[in-house]
Amino acid sequence: MRLRQAAELPQRQSRLAVQVGDRGFLLNLDDVSEVSPVGSVTPVPLTQPWFLGVTNVRGTLYAVTDFALWLGLHLTSDIAAKRLILLGQRLGKVRAGLIVTRVVGLRLLDEMRAGETPLTRAWESAAWVDRDGTSWTEVDLERLASDAEFLQVVR
Repeated sequence: MRLRQAAELPQRQSRLAVQVGDRGFLLNLDDVSEVSPVGSVTPVPLTQPWFLGVTNVRGTLYAVTDFALWLGLHLTSDIAAKRLILLGQRLGKVRAGLIVTRVVGLRLLDEMRAGETPLTRAWESAAWVDRDGTSWTEVDLERLASDAEFLQVVR
């Protein structure tokens, strides 16, 4: 009986909450393959300042972008809290990693209300406000991974 009742309940949608500079972003967990400390990144010459280079994760090369620099946001000084978010295989052949200022944790969308912040980029899919009044922008990682500006790493 309980199993049937649980199956009839609506699915609770959660997102990975990350801080980038002084802004909050929500990432769909289906589009994230891994979250890890920032390891060794090999620079690539003649690329944008926000493109840090490539890193090898278990034999696969990932292009690494400092998400805060790409967005033109203020960086925090807490280097130890920075994390590398690897985009998942669901996004196709894109092998990219985003460095975020810190991972905040999981947030449930049904515990938030729609935000009023205007969405200005094609990869921003929704604005949310949590119980504490913190604003979050939901990122469509598939759109981000195909964004022409994001892909233009050469100077």
